[in-house]
Amino acid sequence: MKYCRNCRIFYSSQAAACPKCGVSYEAAKANEIAEGEADKRRVRRDWIWLAVGIPLFIGLIYLLIKLFDMIG
Repeated sequence: MKYCRNCRIFYSSQAAACPKCGVSYEAAKANEIAEGEADKRRVRRDWIWLAVGIPLFIGLIYLLIKLFDMIG
């Protein structure tokens, strides 16, 4: 039994494509591999934003506290 990830149904192993949406099993598998690579890039980009963003946020809070100390 093959499983179609587009319409989420099982269909016969002898069928070349999903009977409901018409997407072939091989095309869906190739698309899944491409999505996996995109997910890795997104995760890496998210970690970079965290590594840069958190210290910048802490620095901004520190500067605001120093500014209020100078004013008050």
